[in-house]
Amino acid sequence: MSALNEDIFDTPPEKSTLPPKEVVEEKEEIKPVEETPPVEEKKPPTKGKHKKKMSDERRAQLLKNLELGRERSKIKRQMKAQGKKIDKKKADNELKEKILKDLEESKTNTQLNEEIADLRKKLKFIMDEKEKPKPQPKLEPIKEEKPKEEIKISPPLRPKSPLVPIPEPVIQKPKVRCYSVMKGYYYA
Repeated sequence: MSALNEDIFDTPPEKSTLPPKEVVEEKEEIKPVEETPPVEEKKPPTKGKHKKKMSDERRAQLLKNLELGRERSKIKRQMKAQGKKIDKKKADNELKEKILKDLEESKTNTQLNEEIADLRKKLKFIMDEKEKPKPQPKLEPIKEEKPKEEIKISPPLRPKSPLVPIPEPVIQKPKVRCYSVMKGYYYA
């Protein structure tokens, strides 16, 4: 291998028939980095009032208001929580009532089933009695009864009034008025 490498480097390079390329060297100009302090921009003076420092009295008043607001919000939160507890208790009570009502219904159902069973036993007892042959009643001779004395009705104290026909009351029918489209007026 070394012999091959020597042959390549020993031979002079062939000259190309192509025109030579223009070689342009770019020179970069390196500028030294200057460290400049950051420039603080000055704000132009504001028009109107300048903000004053807060006085101790004003600060105390604001802190007091903040404390009062926190107390009020705490009270409101507590009341809301208490209301939710009450609502939850009501919901629990309603649920308990539904459960108790269901239990009562199931008890009544069991009671009704027991009553039905008792009635069936009674009915069976009655049916068994009907199936048994009845003893024939003893025949006794019929006694003749004496006729009772007739009660006499005494005549009325006042004589009856002669029959006078009572006239039947005359029922007057309400007058009905109808409107005639052809004639254009009401008639009876």
